[in-house]
Amino acid sequence: MSNLTWVLVRENTHEEVMVGDTITSFRGDTAVLKGGRPPHKPASTGRVFIEGAEYFPSVFDLKWIQKKGGVQ
Repeated sequence: MSNLTWVLVRENTHEEVMVGDTITSFRGDTAVLKGGRPPHKPASTGRVFIEGAEYFPSVFDLKWIQKKGGVQ
């Protein structure tokens, strides 16, 4: 069994982003992160959820990475 878990991070700094954090789009709009869905296949980027909408993580300069960790 793998000890890798999906984590949402800022594209440039790799700082982990958590539900409730304020995120900023490439247009300068801010929103509160409500959740997300990591990639389900290699070609997918996953999604991030804000109030009433879902976006590609890149809209907010975010990306999903796999990180060693415990069982999620």
